[in-house]
Parts: sequence; structure tokens; C-alpha cells
Amino acid sequence: SILQRHCWRSRWQIIISRSAHTIMLSDRKTFGEDYNMRAFAFPMIAAALLLAGCAGDITSSGGSGFIEADEVLVSAEIGGRVLHRNFSEGSNITAGDTLALIDPSRIQLDIASMNAARQSAVASLEAARLAVTRARETEKFATSESDRIARLLKSGSATQKQMDQLSYEATQATVARRSAETNVTMIQAQIEKVDADVNRLNRQLQDCYPVSPVSGTVTEALVETGETVAPGKGLAKIANLQVVWVKLYLPAEQFSGVKVGVRATVSTEVAEKTYDGEVTWTSSEAEFTPKNVQTEKSRANLVYAVKVQIANTDGFLKIGMPVYASLVQ
Repeated sequence: SILQRHCWRSRWQIIISRSAHTIMLSDRKTFGEDYNMRAFAFPMIAAALLLAGCAGDITSSGGSGFIEADEVLVSAEIGGRVLHRNFSEGSNITAGDTLALIDPSRIQLDIASMNAARQSAVASLEAARLAVTRARETEKFATSESDRIARLLKSGSATQKQMDQLSYEATQATVARRSAETNVTMIQAQIEKVDADVNRLNRQLQDCYPVSPVSGTVTEALVETGETVAPGKGLAKIANLQVVWVKLYLPAEQFSGVKVGVRATVSTEVAEKTYDGEVTWTSSEAEFTPKNVQTEKSRANLVYAVKVQIANTDGFLKIGMPVYASLVQ
């Protein structure tokens, strides 16, 4: 595995160093006067071999983990039967694409009913406005007659009974006008309510055509054509596989030098591919090693989590793939 290859490199480095030290001691006993030269030469050879084994490897910490990606669960916002599904697992989706069609027939019927109710209310409003016009004219005439009889009463040409009758009629005309105006206000409120209901139904109609909020790849299809879904039922999981990440768990001695922005080299066991990565998040507190990492003894150790983001430009990295990330300090 990747981790084993790193371990074998370290073991060969130790063997070379010890061999060089042994040869140096042997030369000291055998060659006498050449000791100074050989004592200098062999440590240099050992150092050169060590440097050759570590050429280009300037990493001081790293760990293994599994590839993960940011997934979005797209759910139905309205219930109904799925008439058509426009995606399958592995499909590439662009933000705004329609994922499915949920039966809109009931909502369309409700919208038609509301539109008819609105037309009726608009007709009632016109009639109510005409009633207000008539009431205002009646009130105006009654008030005028009341004023005329009041003048005649002062000159003795009219009776008090006539005055009382016209005053009553003027008062009734005012009440009728106010009632007609109130009726207009009520019908206007009804129309506003109908408009609000139509807007709500239009919004529900849009929900019958669920769209993807993000661009990415469908990693899991959660609904089939013909299935009846409830509001909140998941339709699909969509992940952006162009940018993936792996979470490492480092002991304190390795974590101390890790900061956001540190570069990383991520290698896989398949096809010997490597990718460039970057630390985008580090944990602020220690935790026990997760159960899926190494042995039970290792899980009892306290570690710090580090998130490495990787540009998956060729799409080779898949969710769940094991990788090894070496952090470049």
C-alpha cells in the first residue's frame, strides 16, 4: 500500500546508515593510516545515499483517508406522483436543470378555479362601485331638498313634518353611501386574497418542476418514475466531483506545524497517480481517532483532524477511494 511504501523507504535509509557506520569501524581496524580518509568518506557516502533516497521528499507529516465531496440532497417541495425523471446516477447536472416532473394537474385545476373566482369578484366590484355612485347622488339630492325645506320653514311656506321627513331621507342616503363604499372595500380585499392564493398556487406549480440548485454529478438517484413522493422526500444527491477533499488525523507532533494553506501531495494506490492539494481547515481541538482508522490501539490516541482539498481535474478520484496525503512543510 501507499503507507507501506513510505515505511519501507525509511527502513532502507536506516539500513544504509548502519552499514556505512559498520564499514567505517572495520576500516579503522584494518587499514590503519587510511582511517582518517575512510572515516570521512563512508559517512559522506551514507549521507549521499540517504539524500538520494529522500530526493524531492520534503514532507514531514501526512496520513491516509478516504476521498469525500460536498453533496447536496435535492428534495421534493410538494407531494405527488413523479411523471418523469430527467436524470440517472452519474449524470452531469448544471444548476437550474429540471430534475423531474411531479403531477401538476390538481394545482392547475385549483388555479383555474381561483381565476374564475377572481373574475366574479371583479364583476362584483364594478357593481359595488356603481352602487356607491347612486348612493352619493341620492345623498346629494336628499341634502339639497332638506336645505330647501329648511329655508321654506323659516318663511312659513313649509311644515315641520316636511322638514323632519327630508332630514330622515338625507340621513338614510348618507348611511347607504357609506355602506356601498364599505362593500367596495370588502370586495377589493377579496380580490387581493384571491391574488395571494393564485400566487401561492403558482409557486406550488413551480415546485412540480424541481430544479438542481448546484452543478455537479448525480451520485445517487432516490426516486423512480411513477413513484409517489411526499414533501421533503429526497430526489437525488448531487456532488461537485471537480473539487474533492480528504480528512486526515494527525498526532500532536505532526499537527503542530500544519496551517491552512499548506500544500499537499495526494497519491493513490491505483495507477500511481498523484494530485496537488491544499489544507483548507484544521481542527481546533483534539479527538480520538475514528473507528475506521488503523487499529484499536491507534483509535485510543488523541489526534487532530486536517482537511485537504484536491483539484480532481481528470475526474479520476471517486468518493470513498483511499488515498495518502503528504503535507509539504
